[in-house]
Amino acid sequence: MSAVSIVGGIILIVVALNDVFHTLLRPSATGRLTTLVFRGTWAIARRRATRIHINGPLTVVAAIAVWIALIAVGWALIYLPHIPDGFSYSAGVDPASYHGFVEALTFSLVALTTLGLGDVVPIDPVIRALAPLEALTGFALLSAAVSWFMQLHPALTRRRAVAIELTAMSEAGITRLPDSISSAQAVAIVESISRSLAAVTADLVQNAEIFYFTEKDERLSSSRALAYALQLRDAALAAPSADVRAAGAVLARILDELARVVATRFSHVTGASTDDILRAAAGSHGHAWS
Repeated sequence: MSAVSIVGGIILIVVALNDVFHTLLRPSATGRLTTLVFRGTWAIARRRATRIHINGPLTVVAAIAVWIALIAVGWALIYLPHIPDGFSYSAGVDPASYHGFVEALTFSLVALTTLGLGDVVPIDPVIRALAPLEALTGFALLSAAVSWFMQLHPALTRRRAVAIELTAMSEAGITRLPDSISSAQAVAIVESISRSLAAVTADLVQNAEIFYFTEKDERLSSSRALAYALQLRDAALAAPSADVRAAGAVLARILDELARVVATRFSHVTGASTDDILRAAAGSHGHAWS
């Protein structure tokens, strides 16, 4: 049973660290476990539309909580065969009054969080060598969690900036490219939106979790504002100027790529065309197009 406990603990730790590696250190990849957490919290949030705007932060917190739980339990299973003989207890602490696994889990959490309470100290040579490794794992996990949030917020800022820009252009009638706009101005407008949407697409590839962040304020919702980008695309493709049509063709390709990424990475968003997929994405965020 000792060998089974140790092997089981190692498996849990490897699963968690592998998921952390794929989610945070591999561009364009997300760990399978984290993906399941994302989809599960998203499915729950969609049933309560009034709370869907807090789903993104909850998703990230849930993923980190799963990593911590797996690593803590994994190390506890490794320590379990050595409870209580492999540890020294301070005066007044009776190890017999605690359940073996609970005691192992408590020490694991203390080591993982680097609290070092001092009431229980490993004396077994193997455990003395492993405990600092768990503390190092906890420090690395904390650093990874902070860096994750640091990666997400710039991407979310760019996404909101695109929404504000497109919404303002639509309200000003610019997305229809009226005759009062010269060809050179139209090209500059289309190219600017193309660059912004290319950046949003790249952010979605590298940080797929930003899809699960929704906006309570519709004016900040990029999924809603994409309707205006499609309007600009259609106006550019129908323009008499060849330069404007060329810029429109580039915008169309970028929108196609964005739709492809969304449909590929998020199976609940489906559609027969770019327009259908982007409309479905907006609907899933609670921001239906008018």
